[in-house]
Amino acid sequence: MRIERSLVLEGVPREVPVDTPITVCVRDRANRPVEGAIVDLGTRRVRTNARGRCEITVRSPGFWKIVAEKAPTDRVVYEPATALVRAVPRTNHRRTRVERSRKPLRV
Repeated sequence: MRIERSLVLEGVPREVPVDTPITVCVRDRANRPVEGAIVDLGTRRVRTNARGRCEITVRSPGFWKIVAEKAPTDRVVYEPATALVRAVPRTNHRRTRVERSRKPLRV
């Protein structure tokens, strides 16, 4: 008899600056960490550690789908989990001064 376990993605923010690492945790519905799950983000793939955690980085702006999945074993079948994250360009915190014209405007 095979057991079905649904995966859950935790720690995925709604929005993240580009090139900022995201630490993701993959668990099952019973809140147990899932070791060896594959987390996909575009063309990047990473595997979770014994605590069900991994780190992945979005390299370009846009909306990205994160998928966590694990291959079935003899006893357990895993249902994948998905999340959506928006990667925004990094903002330059240094504002440039607007130069003012020395001549007054004529109306």
